[in-house]
Amino acid sequence: MDSQPGTILSTLLKKRLKTLGYPSLRKFHADRPSLGLSYEVLRQVVYGGHIPRPETLFRILGSMQFSSSQVRKICGMHYGDYLPISSPIPDTSLPSSAQAGAGTQESAADPGTPYPAERPRQENEPSPTPPEEPGEILSRLRASLQRIQVPGNEDFWEMVEALARIAEQKVRRSAGRQAEQPLLFAGEPEAIYQFLVRKNRISPFLSRGENPTFDFVDGIDYRDRFRGALLGSAVGEALGSLTQGLTFRDVEELFGELNALPFIASARRAAAPHDSLLLSIARSLLPLGVLDPERTADAIAGASRRDDPPGLSGFARNLLERGHPWHEAGENAPESIPAVLVLPIALLRAGNFRRLKLETGILASLTHIHPTAIAGAIAQACAVARILHTPASTLDVISFSRALSPVVAGIEPERGARPRIGRSATTVGRKLGAELPALLLRRAPAQEMQEALGNGTAAHEGIPFSLGCFLRSPGDFAEAVMPAIRHGGDASTVAAMAGALCGAYIGESGIPERFLAHLPGRRELGEAAEGLLALAVGGV
Repeated sequence: MDSQPGTILSTLLKKRLKTLGYPSLRKFHADRPSLGLSYEVLRQVVYGGHIPRPETLFRILGSMQFSSSQVRKICGMHYGDYLPISSPIPDTSLPSSAQAGAGTQESAADPGTPYPAERPRQENEPSPTPPEEPGEILSRLRASLQRIQVPGNEDFWEMVEALARIAEQKVRRSAGRQAEQPLLFAGEPEAIYQFLVRKNRISPFLSRGENPTFDFVDGIDYRDRFRGALLGSAVGEALGSLTQGLTFRDVEELFGELNALPFIASARRAAAPHDSLLLSIARSLLPLGVLDPERTADAIAGASRRDDPPGLSGFARNLLERGHPWHEAGENAPESIPAVLVLPIALLRAGNFRRLKLETGILASLTHIHPTAIAGAIAQACAVARILHTPASTLDVISFSRALSPVVAGIEPERGARPRIGRSATTVGRKLGAELPALLLRRAPAQEMQEALGNGTAAHEGIPFSLGCFLRSPGDFAEAVMPAIRHGGDASTVAAMAGALCGAYIGESGIPERFLAHLPGRRELGEAAEGLLALAVGGV
């Protein structure tokens, strides 16, 4: 557990002891034998700041006479929206009333115990058959509630009613999700898309923007290009992780010449290995070439790290820790990271634009439901697919960026903060259609591009800048990727996108070996790329 929540909990409990008038925790423990906890456990929670399991914390808070609203806030701070309903009911009475009679103590703490005289032995010697079965705990709880009077215990009954409402809401939501399962897993992305639209998780992006045509072209080595796209993205992510969050001057002072970065990156990643996000997503699509949103969401969450962008790490917590279903776990953040995650879909659907746009939006919405994040992911996927089908030395740099803007037209809201008076709202579509082509037309250096477009985590910054880095030098991997790394900011995401675009254009054979020699998972990524190519050519 993190130390910060424990410190907050310890402070709250120590203040509560003073409010109740207890000079010491030992006195409080002695006055409440029905609490059923040893003094050491209580000391570790109150003075040590340790966070116990929810049932234990619930009993301690109840014994300290916190109101139901306070209990919900404290438990929500540590466990999300979870409140235990199967834990033994704590003794919420004052010490004077707790000592009024053995029958009252017994019924409030353990109605199944026949003789109060056996309690000291039970506290020191654990029962050989503890009541841990949910059915047994529930029966004891119901028996206890019948013996607790409402007068004098209004706070307790308010807490019970609140718990009952929470339980009812959870049961209703669970029943609703169960009924929706046949629709979700019908195997058709159209059904999943319509479901997400009805749930207001995504806007109807398919009805907006233009639909270009993608066809496989004779004379292009697609195997080399598919492998280059995945490997180039992985190289960019590995190198960018070293300069993530730094400024241009910080990067110069820390690393100087960037030629040594591949070796530094490999050593750092070897010290903290983790499954590649791209590889995990690609494997979730293979071998059938079907986007199962639940399976892919689990793959993304399982490969996420603590240093991921806030939206992605928040999605992982929602799915893994808070128990949200895949269609409710996405964060409303306009980040660029979904544009990196959709690369396997861009490869899989490289010959079918409508299917590419449909499944790209679905995959992006798993982690980010913000329209800008979805629009950025679709723009990047479309860019990769177009690059794959563009013969060498025929790339029109200026028109390439402009052609991406109509694809995402109308997906992003035009309202929002205006950077300057008289200028339109900043969106991915506007920057790709107007600002980036203007910079490319006058051959602006990377520093000027970064200042004009930005390179933060927002999609309307990272995606245009990564595309600008690539289009400045589309045939040179180092010249296309290194500016994204050298300028810091959201370097990991920006360099991954630039690396995917350049790798898709020049292929694995065009990426210098010094970048690939120390890349973790090189063989697995190459095999995944070939599997996606076989499905894409087969028209799955």
